[in-house]
Amino acid sequence: MREQDRSDTEAAAVVEVDLGGALLQIATPIEEHAEDQALLTVRRALTMEQTPDALELAHLTNALLTHCANLAEGIEAIPAEQRPVRGQGALRDWATLQADGPGDGPLGPWSYARQLALVVRSMVTAFRDYRATDARAPYVGRRDLPPLTPAAP
Repeated sequence: MREQDRSDTEAAAVVEVDLGGALLQIATPIEEHAEDQALLTVRRALTMEQTPDALELAHLTNALLTHCANLAEGIEAIPAEQRPVRGQGALRDWATLQADGPGDGPLGPWSYARQLALVVRSMVTAFRDYRATDARAPYVGRRDLPPLTPAAP
């Protein structure tokens, strides 16, 4: 009987609080940090002047695949009617890269890593465009421009 009294007291002490705004304030910097880390990996992949050794390339490709998979989940979570065109294209390219895999030949794995880097960059840009337009203002093609007016053609 005592356990039941204690559980009733605990249940009465529960207070419901809307955490939507607080979670959004917490989540945005975390997402931006993850995006920055992804862009560092992209920069490393795209600025290599010589083919890296097999182990370094494998680590780089693994990191890019992880970024692609994580970012793709986020882009798919954006409602289709609000998803930036760049995000839709990045999802299409990601699906193609998953299906095709690295090409044959000595430069196949390196080219695959570079293509993954381009997809990651497109996904991050799509997220930032989505966040910059706040998903409510019409997208005009560049983040630094103001949104279109309602009367614009």
